[in-house]
Amino acid sequence: MPAMALATQRWRPARLPPDERVDAFREAVSATHLPWSVTPDGEGADDDGLTRYRLGDLALVDCRCGPCSGFRGRSQFAATAEDAVGVLFVRGGAEQVEVAGERYVVRPGSALVWRGDEAVRFRVPGRLHKWTLLVPRTRMPAVGTRLLDGEAVGLLTALLGTAMRSAEALDARLALPVADAAVDLLAGALRPASPSSSEAAWVRVSSYVHRHLRDPLLDPARIAAAAYLSPRSLYALFAARGDTPARYVRRLRLQAAHRDLQRGGAGVTVAGVASSWGFTDQATFGRNFRAAYGRTPDEVRRGG
Repeated sequence: MPAMALATQRWRPARLPPDERVDAFREAVSATHLPWSVTPDGEGADDDGLTRYRLGDLALVDCRCGPCSGFRGRSQFAATAEDAVGVLFVRGGAEQVEVAGERYVVRPGSALVWRGDEAVRFRVPGRLHKWTLLVPRTRMPAVGTRLLDGEAVGLLTALLGTAMRSAEALDARLALPVADAAVDLLAGALRPASPSSSEAAWVRVSSYVHRHLRDPLLDPARIAAAAYLSPRSLYALFAARGDTPARYVRRLRLQAAHRDLQRGGAGVTVAGVASSWGFTDQATFGRNFRAAYGRTPDEVRRGG
Protein backbone atom coordinates (compact mmCIF):
# COMPACT_ATOMS: atom_id res chain seq x y z
CA MET A 1 0.00 0.00 0.00
CA PRO A 2 1.37 3.49 -0.76
CA ALA A 3 2.43 5.44 2.33
CA MET A 4 2.74 9.17 2.84
CA ALA A 5 4.97 11.00 5.27
CA LEU A 6 2.76 13.76 6.63
CA ALA A 7 5.58 15.93 7.98
CA THR A 8 6.14 18.64 5.38
CA GLN A 9 8.32 21.14 7.27
CA ARG A 10 10.63 20.92 10.27
CA TRP A 11 12.65 23.61 12.03
CA ARG A 12 15.07 23.13 14.92
CA PRO A 13 17.12 26.02 16.39
CA ALA A 14 19.84 23.71 17.65
CA ARG A 15 21.00 23.38 14.04
CA LEU A 16 21.62 27.14 13.74
CA PRO A 17 24.23 29.51 15.25
CA PRO A 18 22.78 31.23 18.35
CA ASP A 19 22.85 34.69 16.72
CA GLU A 20 20.62 33.47 13.86
CA ARG A 21 17.95 31.73 15.92
CA VAL A 22 15.68 34.68 16.70
CA ASP A 23 15.23 35.73 13.06
CA ALA A 24 14.90 32.11 11.98
CA PHE A 25 12.18 31.53 14.58
CA ARG A 26 10.19 34.51 13.30
CA GLU A 27 10.41 33.24 9.73
CA ALA A 28 9.59 29.67 10.72
CA VAL A 29 6.43 30.66 12.60
CA SER A 30 5.04 32.51 9.57
CA ALA A 31 6.09 29.72 7.20
CA THR A 32 4.43 26.95 9.20
CA HIS A 33 1.44 28.86 10.64
CA LEU A 34 -0.25 31.91 9.12
CA PRO A 35 1.91 35.06 8.91
CA TRP A 36 2.59 36.57 12.36
CA SER A 37 4.73 39.31 13.84
CA VAL A 38 6.62 37.51 16.62
CA THR A 39 9.07 38.76 19.25
CA PRO A 40 10.98 35.94 21.01
CA ASP A 41 12.20 36.63 24.55
CA GLY A 42 15.72 35.23 24.28
CA GLU A 43 17.62 32.97 21.89
CA GLY A 44 15.55 29.86 22.54
CA ALA A 45 16.44 26.42 23.86
CA ASP A 46 17.78 23.36 22.10
CA ASP A 47 14.44 21.57 22.40
CA ASP A 48 12.55 24.40 20.64
CA GLY A 49 11.15 23.43 17.28
CA LEU A 50 8.30 23.44 14.77
CA THR A 51 6.92 20.57 12.72
CA ARG A 52 4.15 21.10 10.19
CA TYR A 53 1.96 18.22 9.06
CA ARG A 54 -0.51 18.11 6.19
CA LEU A 55 -3.83 16.31 6.73
CA GLY A 56 -5.79 16.53 3.51
CA ASP A 57 -6.67 20.23 3.24
CA LEU A 58 -5.78 20.91 6.89
CA ALA A 59 -2.43 21.88 8.39
CA LEU A 60 -1.29 20.85 11.87
CA VAL A 61 1.71 22.48 13.55
CA ASP A 62 3.51 21.05 16.58
CA CYS A 63 5.40 23.88 18.31
CA ARG A 64 7.77 23.98 21.28
CA CYS A 65 9.10 27.38 22.25
CA GLY A 66 10.14 29.66 25.07
CA PRO A 67 8.68 33.02 26.15
CA CYS A 68 7.56 35.20 23.26
CA SER A 69 4.78 37.53 22.13
CA GLY A 70 3.26 38.64 18.86
CA PHE A 71 0.24 39.66 16.83
CA ARG A 72 -1.63 39.39 13.54
CA GLY A 73 -2.76 42.66 12.04
CA ARG A 74 -3.18 44.51 8.77
CA SER A 75 0.17 43.65 7.16
CA GLN A 76 -0.10 40.01 8.19
CA PHE A 77 -3.60 39.78 6.70
CA ALA A 78 -2.22 41.13 3.41
CA ALA A 79 0.50 38.44 3.40
CA THR A 80 -1.96 35.60 4.07
CA ALA A 81 -2.62 33.50 0.97
CA GLU A 82 -5.66 31.58 2.25
CA ASP A 83 -8.12 32.53 4.97
CA ALA A 84 -8.29 29.96 7.75
CA VAL A 85 -9.76 29.12 11.13
CA GLY A 86 -7.16 28.26 13.75
CA VAL A 87 -7.56 25.95 16.73
CA LEU A 88 -4.94 26.32 19.47
CA PHE A 89 -4.35 23.29 21.71
CA VAL A 90 -1.92 23.83 24.59
CA ARG A 91 -0.15 20.62 25.58
CA GLY A 92 2.16 22.11 28.20
CA GLY A 93 2.44 25.61 29.69
CA ALA A 94 -0.03 28.40 28.92
CA GLU A 95 -0.71 30.99 26.23
CA GLN A 96 -2.52 34.31 26.73
CA VAL A 97 -4.58 35.50 23.74
CA GLU A 98 -6.57 38.69 23.12
CA VAL A 99 -9.17 38.95 20.33
CA ALA A 100 -11.59 41.89 19.90
CA GLY A 101 -11.15 43.03 23.49
CA GLU A 102 -11.73 39.55 24.92
CA ARG A 103 -8.89 37.90 26.82
CA TYR A 104 -8.34 34.15 27.00
CA VAL A 105 -5.84 31.93 28.78
CA VAL A 106 -5.37 28.60 27.03
CA ARG A 107 -4.02 25.75 29.16
CA PRO A 108 -3.80 21.96 28.78
CA GLY A 109 -7.30 20.53 28.45
CA SER A 110 -8.73 23.56 26.63
CA ALA A 111 -8.54 24.86 23.07
CA LEU A 112 -9.13 28.28 21.50
CA VAL A 113 -10.86 28.63 18.14
CA TRP A 114 -9.98 31.87 16.32
CA ARG A 115 -10.43 33.37 12.85
CA GLY A 116 -7.47 34.24 10.66
CA ASP A 117 -9.08 37.49 9.54
CA GLU A 118 -9.38 38.88 13.10
CA ALA A 119 -6.67 40.92 14.81
CA VAL A 120 -5.05 38.72 17.47
CA ARG A 121 -2.40 39.36 20.12
CA PHE A 122 -0.70 36.65 22.15
CA ARG A 123 1.83 36.28 24.93
CA VAL A 124 3.67 33.15 26.03
CA PRO A 125 5.05 33.78 29.55
CA GLY A 126 7.12 30.59 29.88
CA ARG A 127 7.97 27.31 28.19
CA LEU A 128 5.18 26.19 25.85
CA HIS A 129 4.21 23.09 23.90
CA LYS A 130 1.21 23.59 21.63
CA TRP A 131 -0.52 22.30 18.53
CA THR A 132 -2.24 24.60 16.02
CA LEU A 133 -4.79 23.16 13.62
CA LEU A 134 -5.50 25.33 10.56
CA VAL A 135 -8.81 24.70 8.78
CA PRO A 136 -9.76 26.45 5.50
CA ARG A 137 -12.39 29.09 6.23
CA THR A 138 -14.59 27.57 3.53
CA ARG A 139 -14.97 24.54 5.78
CA MET A 140 -16.24 26.61 8.73
CA PRO A 141 -17.49 29.96 7.35
CA ALA A 142 -19.58 31.05 10.35
CA VAL A 143 -17.19 30.25 13.18
CA GLY A 144 -16.21 32.88 15.77
CA THR A 145 -13.61 33.05 18.52
CA ARG A 146 -14.45 30.64 21.31
CA LEU A 147 -12.74 28.72 24.11
CA LEU A 148 -13.46 24.97 24.15
CA ASP A 149 -12.89 22.42 26.87
CA GLY A 150 -14.10 19.02 28.00
CA GLU A 151 -14.74 15.87 26.01
CA ALA A 152 -14.52 17.46 22.56
CA VAL A 153 -10.98 18.72 23.20
CA GLY A 154 -9.96 15.29 24.48
CA LEU A 155 -11.32 13.56 21.38
CA LEU A 156 -9.68 16.06 19.03
CA THR A 157 -6.26 15.84 20.71
CA ALA A 158 -6.46 12.03 20.69
CA LEU A 159 -7.19 12.01 16.95
CA LEU A 160 -4.51 14.59 16.08
CA GLY A 161 -1.92 12.96 18.34
CA THR A 162 -2.49 9.60 16.67
CA ALA A 163 -2.15 11.20 13.24
CA MET A 164 1.18 12.81 14.17
CA ARG A 165 2.56 9.64 15.71
CA SER A 166 1.59 7.75 12.54
CA ALA A 167 2.83 10.45 10.16
CA GLU A 168 5.68 8.47 8.64
CA ALA A 169 3.47 5.48 7.79
CA LEU A 170 0.01 6.92 7.24
CA ASP A 171 -1.55 5.62 4.04
CA ALA A 172 -2.18 8.53 1.68
CA ARG A 173 -5.79 7.50 1.29
CA LEU A 174 -6.42 8.08 5.02
CA ALA A 175 -5.28 11.71 5.15
CA LEU A 176 -8.55 13.26 3.96
CA PRO A 177 -10.82 10.99 6.10
CA VAL A 178 -8.75 11.96 9.15
CA ALA A 179 -9.15 15.63 8.22
CA ASP A 180 -12.90 15.17 7.78
CA ALA A 181 -13.13 13.49 11.19
CA ALA A 182 -11.28 16.37 12.83
CA VAL A 183 -13.58 18.96 11.20
CA ASP A 184 -16.67 16.99 12.17
CA LEU A 185 -15.52 16.79 15.80
CA LEU A 186 -14.76 20.51 15.82
CA ALA A 187 -18.12 21.38 14.26
CA GLY A 188 -19.89 19.25 16.86
CA ALA A 189 -18.05 21.00 19.68
CA LEU A 190 -19.05 24.39 18.27
CA ARG A 191 -22.76 23.66 17.99
CA PRO A 192 -24.70 25.94 20.33
CA ALA A 193 -25.58 24.39 23.65
CA SER A 194 -28.25 25.62 26.02
CA PRO A 195 -26.49 28.67 27.49
CA SER A 196 -26.45 29.41 31.17
CA SER A 197 -28.20 32.57 32.27
CA SER A 198 -24.85 34.37 32.73
CA GLU A 199 -23.63 33.31 29.28
CA ALA A 200 -26.84 34.52 27.68
CA ALA A 201 -26.59 37.81 29.59
CA TRP A 202 -22.99 38.29 28.44
CA VAL A 203 -24.00 37.77 24.81
CA ARG A 204 -26.66 40.48 25.19
CA VAL A 205 -24.25 42.85 26.92
CA SER A 206 -21.29 42.42 24.57
CA SER A 207 -23.49 42.60 21.47
CA TYR A 208 -25.10 45.86 22.63
CA VAL A 209 -21.75 47.41 23.52
CA HIS A 210 -20.22 46.56 20.13
CA ARG A 211 -23.23 47.97 18.27
CA HIS A 212 -23.22 51.25 20.24
CA LEU A 213 -19.50 51.71 20.81
CA ARG A 214 -19.44 55.04 18.95
CA ASP A 215 -22.25 56.50 21.08
CA PRO A 216 -20.75 58.93 23.64
CA LEU A 217 -23.83 58.37 25.85
CA LEU A 218 -23.13 54.65 26.21
CA ASP A 219 -22.94 54.01 29.96
CA PRO A 220 -23.62 51.19 32.45
CA ALA A 221 -27.24 52.21 32.94
CA ARG A 222 -28.00 51.96 29.22
CA ILE A 223 -26.10 48.68 28.89
CA ALA A 224 -27.96 47.15 31.83
CA ALA A 225 -31.35 48.24 30.51
CA ALA A 226 -30.62 46.92 27.02
CA ALA A 227 -29.50 43.55 28.43
CA TYR A 228 -32.51 43.27 30.78
CA LEU A 229 -30.27 43.41 33.86
CA SER A 230 -30.23 45.46 37.01
CA PRO A 231 -27.14 47.68 37.41
CA ARG A 232 -26.03 45.44 40.29
CA SER A 233 -26.30 42.32 38.11
CA LEU A 234 -24.38 44.05 35.32
CA TYR A 235 -21.47 44.87 37.61
CA ALA A 236 -21.52 41.31 38.99
CA LEU A 237 -21.37 39.94 35.44
CA PHE A 238 -18.26 42.01 34.71
CA ALA A 239 -16.69 41.27 38.11
CA ALA A 240 -16.85 37.55 37.30
CA ARG A 241 -14.61 38.34 34.31
CA GLY A 242 -12.25 40.54 36.29
CA ASP A 243 -13.50 43.68 34.58
CA THR A 244 -15.91 46.61 34.88
CA PRO A 245 -18.32 48.07 32.30
CA ALA A 246 -16.31 51.29 32.03
CA ARG A 247 -12.96 49.51 31.52
CA TYR A 248 -14.48 47.19 28.94
CA VAL A 249 -16.00 50.01 26.88
CA ARG A 250 -12.84 52.14 27.15
CA ARG A 251 -10.62 49.23 26.05
CA LEU A 252 -12.75 48.48 22.98
CA ARG A 253 -12.90 52.16 22.01
CA LEU A 254 -9.13 52.57 22.38
CA GLN A 255 -8.51 49.51 20.23
CA ALA A 256 -10.82 50.85 17.53
CA ALA A 257 -9.20 54.29 17.66
CA HIS A 258 -5.73 52.71 17.49
CA ARG A 259 -6.71 50.81 14.33
CA ASP A 260 -8.07 53.97 12.68
CA LEU A 261 -4.97 55.98 13.56
CA GLN A 262 -2.67 53.23 12.24
CA ARG A 263 -4.49 53.25 8.91
CA GLY A 264 -3.93 57.00 8.63
CA GLY A 265 -4.84 58.60 5.35
CA ALA A 266 -5.78 62.08 4.21
CA GLY A 267 -7.98 63.97 6.58
CA VAL A 268 -7.47 61.65 9.56
CA THR A 269 -7.04 63.65 12.76
CA VAL A 270 -6.64 62.62 16.37
CA ALA A 271 -9.62 64.72 17.40
CA GLY A 272 -11.79 63.24 14.67
CA VAL A 273 -10.91 59.66 15.54
CA ALA A 274 -11.43 60.27 19.25
CA SER A 275 -14.82 61.85 18.67
CA SER A 276 -15.92 59.12 16.25
CA TRP A 277 -15.33 56.48 18.95
CA GLY A 278 -17.27 58.23 21.70
CA PHE A 279 -14.47 60.12 23.47
CA THR A 280 -15.80 63.56 24.40
CA ASP A 281 -12.63 64.77 26.14
CA GLN A 282 -9.54 64.68 23.92
CA ALA A 283 -7.12 65.14 26.82
CA THR A 284 -8.58 62.14 28.65
CA PHE A 285 -8.45 60.18 25.40
CA GLY A 286 -4.77 61.03 24.97
CA ARG A 287 -3.86 59.95 28.52
CA ASN A 288 -5.74 56.67 28.25
CA PHE A 289 -4.31 55.97 24.80
CA ARG A 290 -0.74 56.51 25.93
CA ALA A 291 -1.28 54.35 29.02
CA ALA A 292 -2.59 51.55 26.81
CA TYR A 293 -0.07 51.72 23.95
CA GLY A 294 2.99 53.57 25.24
CA ARG A 295 2.68 56.16 22.45
CA THR A 296 0.59 59.25 21.89
CA PRO A 297 -2.28 59.13 19.39
CA ASP A 298 -0.42 61.55 17.11
CA GLU A 299 2.71 59.39 17.14
CA VAL A 300 0.66 56.42 15.99
CA ARG A 301 -1.10 58.51 13.33
CA ARG A 302 2.18 59.84 11.93
CA GLY A 303 3.94 56.49 12.19
CA GLY A 304 1.26 54.54 10.32
